[in-house]
Amino acid sequence: MEHRLVNLCTMLAKPKETVSDAEQISRLRASQSPIAISLSRCPKWSSLDPLQFKGYWDNEVMGILLNNGSTAYFTFESEVKPILRGGPLLGEYIFEQMHFHWSVDNFSGCEHLLDGQGYAAECHFVHYNSKYESMEAAVGHSDGLAVVGFLLEAVDAPNPRFDKLVQGLEVIKKSEHSVRVTSESLAWMESDDLQEGNYVTYKGSLTTPPYTECVTWIIYEKPIQVGNEQLGLLRELQGPDSIPIERNVRPTQRHPPGHSVIYVKQVHEAKNLKSKL
Repeated sequence: MEHRLVNLCTMLAKPKETVSDAEQISRLRASQSPIAISLSRCPKWSSLDPLQFKGYWDNEVMGILLNNGSTAYFTFESEVKPILRGGPLLGEYIFEQMHFHWSVDNFSGCEHLLDGQGYAAECHFVHYNSKYESMEAAVGHSDGLAVVGFLLEAVDAPNPRFDKLVQGLEVIKKSEHSVRVTSESLAWMESDDLQEGNYVTYKGSLTTPPYTECVTWIIYEKPIQVGNEQLGLLRELQGPDSIPIERNVRPTQRHPPGHSVIYVKQVHEAKNLKSKL
């Protein structure tokens, strides 16, 4: 009996497993995406490592901007791809592609809603986990993908940072048309906003078929302002039927019981912590 008691006490005295914040997020229950998010109801965290964007715009690699019949789609030509790490992510995620969602007006073109606010469009940067051989292989795993979402707000004045992308959109109005563009086509996000901006994160799904629940979502709170005429070029893109793509947005999905969304405040002790973009 005494021997059993000693063993029991030893078991009870063992320290609990230390789990990082990113590991806690990785264990959250997944849901279908997109979702409507109430920021006031989200737990607020500021202890995650800063997000790091490596190799997105600090190179001269060319990419392809394609109208694939359902969206404007960008991918790099080089086999060496940009890397995303930090924040809620465990390990490194490799950039695969960027694409857009939009609608016919300036308020229903985004997929995610923050505090009920709709926007003209939403841009997704899609990455896959580097521990898998490819995007296709990663989709079959709960930690397979990381998608960074940017809400696009329509304003009167054009955004000069979109000029390179706009030049490409003007060339690919017809379905399956493509054009080579430089990595500057992605340089429409302010580096300070990327590495110091607040965002929400949750475990979710693809918003296009097969809607697999394999995505860690990162949605920035601050919208990117884009000129009305610039956004109009997205709405002029044609589908396979030669008719403009008026809407490519999935409706928001219901939150399942026990599903969590984390509101992350990025905190930097010093400016020199920022990675070079």
